[in-house]
Amino acid sequence: MSFARKTAAGLAAVGMAAGLTVAGAGAASAAVPVPHVFGNQVVVDITQPLPGQTCLGMLVPPAAGADVAGAAIAGGGDLMAIIRTLGNRGDVVALRGPGVPGIFTLPMTLPGQPGRLVAENVPSNVYALAVICLSNNGPAEPHLFPAVVGGPLDAFAGSAGGSTGVAPAPAQGGGTTGSLNGLGS
Repeated sequence: MSFARKTAAGLAAVGMAAGLTVAGAGAASAAVPVPHVFGNQVVVDITQPLPGQTCLGMLVPPAAGADVAGAAIAGGGDLMAIIRTLGNRGDVVALRGPGVPGIFTLPMTLPGQPGRLVAENVPSNVYALAVICLSNNGPAEPHLFPAVVGGPLDAFAGSAGGSTGVAPAPAQGGGTTGSLNGLGS
């Protein structure tokens, strides 16, 4: 498990120990995640966090659906059980937060500060972009966005390969499975 996934799983355990739950319909949303996809790079800008609130993000491929459903059922809908399950999957991409490039990066934004979460060189696929914002004195706020990463044909091929466990064969006779208009990898 990567450092980012271990840290995300650790945060999930801390959040669970603190009794954090998913925000209800009546809870006011604080942090505002704004996602952007640029080819095979995903950027999420976090604005308006509450004091002490931090956010982490993950790109979840469709193939993880069964694990997410199993964790949701086994955990009685507990968001932290789902986060721990996703942290253990090799195909889930954790977004990185601030740090010193080449030395360290945090897997989350700084508490109470606007920030940016980034994933680069993401395999082309159709993902669910999950951004979870937590604080020590409030409920966890999950945000979910669709994210088509890479060129549309590449993303479809990645999604189809992940769903079946078999990567699609490359096109024959001069055709490509690559990007459209330079939007892919």
